[in-house]
Amino acid sequence: VSILDVVSEYTTLKKAGTYYKAHCPFHHEKTASFTVSPHKEIFYCFGCHVGGDVISFIAKIENCSQIDAAKLLAEQYHIELPSDLAFEPSEKYREEKTHYHNICKTVALWAHTQLLKSPSVLRYLQERGFNKQSITSFSLGYFPGGLQAIKTLCQDMKKKHILSHDLIQAHVLAEGKTTLYSPFEERIIFPIFDALGHCCGFGGRIYKSQENRPKYYNSKESEFFLKGSLLFGLDHAKKHIQETGIVFLVEGYTDCIAMVQHGYPNTVATLGTSCTLSHLKLLARFAQWLYVIYDSDPAGKQALMRLTELCWQVNLELTVVTLPPREDPASFLAKGQSLQPLIHQAKDIFLFFIESLGDNFVSKPFNQKIQTARLFLNTIHRITDPFKQDMLLQKAAKSFDIPLESLKKELKRIQIPKPAEEMAPKSAKSAQLPEYKQVPTLEKKIFCAIMNNVQLFNRGNEAQLIDFLPSPLKDILLLLKQAKKEHAALEFRQFFDTLNEQQKHHISKILLEEQEEIDASTFKQLLIQLHKKQWKRIVYEAKIKLTQANRAGDTQKVATLLQKFMELQRKVMPNIVATTNPLTKVMENHVQENKDQETNN
Repeated sequence: VSILDVVSEYTTLKKAGTYYKAHCPFHHEKTASFTVSPHKEIFYCFGCHVGGDVISFIAKIENCSQIDAAKLLAEQYHIELPSDLAFEPSEKYREEKTHYHNICKTVALWAHTQLLKSPSVLRYLQERGFNKQSITSFSLGYFPGGLQAIKTLCQDMKKKHILSHDLIQAHVLAEGKTTLYSPFEERIIFPIFDALGHCCGFGGRIYKSQENRPKYYNSKESEFFLKGSLLFGLDHAKKHIQETGIVFLVEGYTDCIAMVQHGYPNTVATLGTSCTLSHLKLLARFAQWLYVIYDSDPAGKQALMRLTELCWQVNLELTVVTLPPREDPASFLAKGQSLQPLIHQAKDIFLFFIESLGDNFVSKPFNQKIQTARLFLNTIHRITDPFKQDMLLQKAAKSFDIPLESLKKELKRIQIPKPAEEMAPKSAKSAQLPEYKQVPTLEKKIFCAIMNNVQLFNRGNEAQLIDFLPSPLKDILLLLKQAKKEHAALEFRQFFDTLNEQQKHHISKILLEEQEEIDASTFKQLLIQLHKKQWKRIVYEAKIKLTQANRAGDTQKVATLLQKFMELQRKVMPNIVATTNPLTKVMENHVQENKDQETNN
């Protein structure tokens, strides 16, 4: 799988020499610090310090494990995995999460079967405009009411090795004083899937008239079901969003399904909550433009106002599609109306923000005017594009009837702290890689050369390189030494695949930071520089080895060690005559002294 193909689905890559650059899809940034190496199949962001290979990228951006990322890529690119390849979760959390997803999926299938057995509920859905394709595609279901329904559910689940205790823990059932019940009883069930297609919760809607219960009920929040991070329909819409770069955001399940039925398959919905920053960041992975279609009532308008305060933190162009009063997308489309004219008239969210703030501005009390103007300026201050900022200031000056220069002057006085991830204090960033930051330039270059050509690392130099390079580089070279023993013709990609995430992180950083191709000749020169740098240590260690060999009476080893030392000395210090070099003399004298001492003993 090409890392360029995968990454380009989440951010726009631009060629920069032999590398590609982009705005990081993991954090908000003004300048492109995300780098991809197509020939090494690795990436690294110099802003948020995330790096690795294509599986690391998917695991990070889809918020899943390495194994889930591998499965996702295999499925997306139609890669047939070996039949004996087992992906066994090793952690308790993963096991619990998988079990929870299985419970939700099984319950969703059960509820869908119950729906198909309930003509009155099917008729209601058809009257509301849901066609058979939508009912099947979105796996809509029905949870019957009464003790018999609970008993049937428990019996059916038991056949799938799911006990009532599991259903209680998954918040499908609840314990009453004397018996079990479900908050989803007598409700139409909307299964909720995460971006990877795992069923992780439910939305339930009443369908009978004159009920006193709330219209909607969602699964209780848990570590596996967070409404602020999930979007209904994203599993279906993701591919269409990536193809068009556009996503439509609505408020409810029925609105989302209605949009899809009417030719807008790139539509998602929040789960009865306001749109959060997590939602926006999730959508920014797939889309460039976000069309928000909210009800035109005061609550919908207020939700859009809150959204304006968040939208500057993501790389998304947000626009607002305004529906006629007392209309939502489902009701509007059901009347045979077309959304296209409204989409063409959609307003930039900041323009919508200004117009909303400007409503009846003149008639507001003086203190309220000041608060409104400052709310506007606090939001506009976040915009990084000076031209766009200036246009919005001019628009606001007209709407608020305030001199443009006054707004500009007040804007300059505002000092708003940047978001934590954009600020990312240098001390905090460096703390993430304390060992790496201590690696000198020479050692970095040598390590980089080896990673670009692992065959440069051989029996002639591996011992000293492992000895002289600091951690974590020496730890990686130790692994490379072992890997080369098993596979003599080892290549970088094969070796990289065997490493853990932290090791991949270090290698990605150094290769994409140095970006220097070093040939075999230059590598030899770098090794000579390293030997010069470590010369005192080399002499000291040579003395120890000579002493040990001499004491053992191994004259052949003494001669071999001395010969190797002098050969190295000629390479490192070619201008010094070996026979007159004081260092050599010291070593020879040291050997003779040891011989004399042995004779005297």
